[in-house]
Amino acid sequence: MRRNLAADVGREIAKNLLMALPPVHAWRVRRARTIQGLQSDDGFLERHAFQAIRHLLAQLRSVKGLHIAEIGPGDALTSGLALLAAGAQSYTAIDRFPGPYGSDDAKRGYLALEAAWPNVFPELPWPSYLEARRFPGAYTDQVQTISRPIERVESPRRFDVVCSYQVAEHVSDVGAFAETTARLLAPGGMATHRVDFGPHDCWVQYRDPLTFLRFPDWLWHLMGSNRGTPNRKRHHAFLEAFAAAGLTCETRNLEYFAAEQVDVGRLAAGFRSMPRESILVKTAVYSCHL
Repeated sequence: MRRNLAADVGREIAKNLLMALPPVHAWRVRRARTIQGLQSDDGFLERHAFQAIRHLLAQLRSVKGLHIAEIGPGDALTSGLALLAAGAQSYTAIDRFPGPYGSDDAKRGYLALEAAWPNVFPELPWPSYLEARRFPGAYTDQVQTISRPIERVESPRRFDVVCSYQVAEHVSDVGAFAETTARLLAPGGMATHRVDFGPHDCWVQYRDPLTFLRFPDWLWHLMGSNRGTPNRKRHHAFLEAFAAAGLTCETRNLEYFAAEQVDVGRLAAGFRSMPRESILVKTAVYSCHL
């Protein structure tokens, strides 16, 4: 399907203006954002539950006994349940818009996770104390939530692990995101953030995956300031932010867009002046330490 750039810009502006209306904004916040995909998407549990476990086990080998904070888990705590099942001592969800974690839809996700667990992680027996049907309400001593934007989180607690998956590309201030990560880490702790630098929403349908970088900042703001659209910060900006926050950062699992897919000459001026390698990063996993 051939896209009409002007029409898509108009639709995105209209959506953004609607989200500025309090009733529309309140409806959107209440509406489930991720768990609705459970019934129709075979990869739902992999992305929203098992991805966190796989990333952490690849770096730490075990999460047993660890206190873990996840930024932006979505509208169900499937990853939190999975982390507790793998042996974590506690799980804290940090989300500006906390979801209906105890809803019927969320419960279906927890039950599906528990049923799939023996086949996905046969080497990690499901704990006898942990019951998906009672999660998270029966486990308030181990599961906590912080309902604030990550850039403004203040917590007396420190965590062994601070993690996020496909969240950092949406934060309003990458520098504050990195600083909060550093504040939340316990001595010897690790932060891991997977960032998706690619297109979202209608822009995924364009042949050039970086079409969304063609717009000047004022126009991008007009299309998404009320909707949590990507901040468009590139790979080098995250490296600089983590370093400025006093974090030592290792980059893992770098993926790139094919250079022939991208027309760099059509990008907005600010992006054309950035390092080409940084512009072409599609996804990255950052492993950070104090």
